[in-house]
Amino acid sequence: MTRSIKICVLWLLTICGFASHSICDVLPMFWGKNMAVAATDGNVDQGMVVLMMTLSFLIPAIGVLCTMWERKALKAVNAVLAGLIALFNVAHACMELPSDNAGQYVVMPMMVVVGAVLACESVKYAKEG
Repeated sequence: MTRSIKICVLWLLTICGFASHSICDVLPMFWGKNMAVAATDGNVDQGMVVLMMTLSFLIPAIGVLCTMWERKALKAVNAVLAGLIALFNVAHACMELPSDNAGQYVVMPMMVVVGAVLACESVKYAKEG
């Protein structure tokens, strides 16, 4: 398997990990747990929504697009984005764990591993020239 295909698969695993993380957060609602945050008025901070969509979809999508063409600048952009996602995954896991949701103990460590492998493979890919 070529390195660019491995990187695309890792980016797609990142997107799936973020989706699984979100699903784990809302699943208790289906068994009757109240998911509402008591100290809010029900309005969603749109800036946070945009940030999460940027981290969970836009950056991985740009990473996938960067691997489609063999240009040095795009390889460098991919490596920088992969590094950012790897750092975010570690920081996010540190913020989320410990959790009362057991599913996060599966998803978050795997996100850290996928992010680290993605960053390493992306840096190697960028160094290939």
